[in-house]
Amino acid sequence: MSKNQEYQNNAEQKCLDLVKNNLYKKDCFGMSDQQYIELQKWLKDARPNQSSNEFPDFVFENGFIEHFAITSSLEGRKGAKQKQESMILRRESETAFLSELDSSEDRPLVSKSFFRPFEQHSHLNIVNSVKKNWQKHIKSYEKISPPKHGIFLLEYTDFNIHTAICKENELAEIYSSYRISADKNLLEWIYTFNGKIEYLILSNPFSIEVIRIEQILNIIENIPRVIYEPVIGMESNKYIAAKGSGISDKDNRRT
Repeated sequence: MSKNQEYQNNAEQKCLDLVKNNLYKKDCFGMSDQQYIELQKWLKDARPNQSSNEFPDFVFENGFIEHFAITSSLEGRKGAKQKQESMILRRESETAFLSELDSSEDRPLVSKSFFRPFEQHSHLNIVNSVKKNWQKHIKSYEKISPPKHGIFLLEYTDFNIHTAICKENELAEIYSSYRISADKNLLEWIYTFNGKIEYLILSNPFSIEVIRIEQILNIIENIPRVIYEPVIGMESNKYIAAKGSGISDKDNRRT
């Protein structure tokens, strides 16, 4: 198995484990108590596909889970621009820090931070990302004899879209990430795949959302006005090392 495939497998398992260990009924839309219990069992029973580079990523009795990442950054042929630029920042900042460490003859301890502004994120980008990746994985689904129960597990890792849900005569409810359960137009598009995929799960460290796709038309009846806004800030890498001890990546954050 290649290192890239091993990394991908670990990322998929980590995302599934996050959902398994942090899912609550309040995170589920269009589901009965019995369906919630059933879904928990499927998540617990899911095991990696023995053919790790083939569809789907996980299987359970008469069902499957397919994982894919989505982004609110611009996407090109090489993927999300945010991820690419973050890797460049990390690589260049490590090189610059090591150079400074080598030249710091009179300092036993060296510390330095490197910054760059976020890439431009938008609600349109994340909608396009969901649709593009969804259609790609549906094509893989259509090439197999699919089991009865299908789950698409979407992972949003950018943390660069906030959601404000504005109910009449109430203060807006602000979420620290993108909320797909409030995205009426996108949910209507996803509903067209009812009958193929049973559940949509959107996961990120701030929240988990599970949507029973056959219930989307009922779910969107009660969606109020929603505002999606990109986060404006900086990404930073901070390094600290003692002379002769090697580099230490002390901090990588977005503010």
